[in-house]
Amino acid sequence: MAGKKKTDAVTLPGSGIYDNSFDRRIQNIPSYLPRETDGTNYSLIRGYMVTAFPKGKTGRFYMLNFLYNPSTVQVSHSIDAANQVMPAYTRSDQDTGTPLTAAGGTLQFSLLFDRSYEMSDPSQFNTVEGTYGVMADIHVLYNLVGINAKQQVWSSATSSDAASTQNGDVVGIMQMNPVWVNFNQARYSFADRLPHMSRMAYFGYLNSIDISFTHFTQRMTPVRCAVSIGMQLMSTVGWA
Repeated sequence: MAGKKKTDAVTLPGSGIYDNSFDRRIQNIPSYLPRETDGTNYSLIRGYMVTAFPKGKTGRFYMLNFLYNPSTVQVSHSIDAANQVMPAYTRSDQDTGTPLTAAGGTLQFSLLFDRSYEMSDPSQFNTVEGTYGVMADIHVLYNLVGINAKQQVWSSATSSDAASTQNGDVVGIMQMNPVWVNFNQARYSFADRLPHMSRMAYFGYLNSIDISFTHFTQRMTPVRCAVSIGMQLMSTVGWA
């Protein structure tokens, strides 16, 4: 997260947070998996969510890294009888358009975030995580779904200055922003054997977010939180 750590001031959480990192002490989970055939020893693979489109003038992608992988991932697929889009085999050969519709599937999982180390370490008090706790992670999530937005703010004119505008972050409404959710990493020897959907990589937009803050400091800064996420799956045609 470039530019988020300062010695004289703390960057406010908002649309400027593109990803989240964690204290290495809380990530120090030993791995007992056997080595690969090439001798490589992998550590714990963590999942993540990332926007399908780059955001802002920087052209960067918002990425929410998982501190802990979810213990349960629920996937459901269904047929939408109200969807009148005809399947490809019933359409004319001259109709080459690809319908941009949902795939009739949903994805549900829960995440946990903990900033105990950052909030208790004086050397990290001037960081976003050490100041705002799990709100650093929540604002990355807000950026994924478009809740954080830029807006021009008018400043009142004075006798010496004319009225001016400046960009500021505002809390808006949740939007249908396409994202990728990745839960695992295939072994190199099988990296191309299965399609993306079979590797627990899902594409769609988040349609529900439930956040429960479970622990606070004396200043009511949230230190831990649980996030339940519901996602509408979409076809990966043109994306995969």
